[in-house]
Amino acid sequence: MRAKTSVALALISLLLPASGSGSSQSTEKQLEALAKQVGKTYWVVDGENKTPIFFSAPSPSASPFRVGVEESFQITALVGGSTQKPYYRVRFASGKEGYVSVDSFLEELNSTLVTQDPDKGRKRKSAKEAGEESRREAWIRAQPWPARVKEAALKRQAILGMNMSETKAALGKPSRVVKLKHGNPLLGEQEQWVYEGGPVLTFTNGVITRMQALEAMTE
Repeated sequence: MRAKTSVALALISLLLPASGSGSSQSTEKQLEALAKQVGKTYWVVDGENKTPIFFSAPSPSASPFRVGVEESFQITALVGGSTQKPYYRVRFASGKEGYVSVDSFLEELNSTLVTQDPDKGRKRKSAKEAGEESRREAWIRAQPWPARVKEAALKRQAILGMNMSETKAALGKPSRVVKLKHGNPLLGEQEQWVYEGGPVLTFTNGVITRMQALEAMTE
């Protein structure tokens, strides 16, 4: 998509009056081509420690300003052209409006202005994680567990008395499971669940009977 956009706008740039030609007017055909960008959305990215300059009005003498990286804007109109140098009027995601000259817009395209949200991947990942967490919480609330166990599982915490299924719902699968051997049958079956960077849980007959920090186990 980015390559297609580059080609399309490169063709548009060929329709513009040559820089330094002294002409501030554009032909009807040129304006028609430029107007095709109206309604499209772009994102500002960092290009060699700079971002494009916008103006408070469609004039190089108007107050200039810059916006932050990853700020998006929509082109809302093409102004000037028939009598003066063409500008795009833009509206930023924040609601602020501004202007950018068509020449500057085309020069910055694909360097500091892009057609896709540069943060799209992270946002998609965050949305997916939020959806998974919502489903996890709903499942926990639907279980016939004691209230204190549900509360701990929702907070991703383990507590004494949790069984193995409840513990997995709270903390996930352990990094390592260690079967404990002892000579006293009255102690029952014991095993330890070790969580990397987290607690070491001792289960006796399937329920947590002891919780230790991993650091304490290695000292």
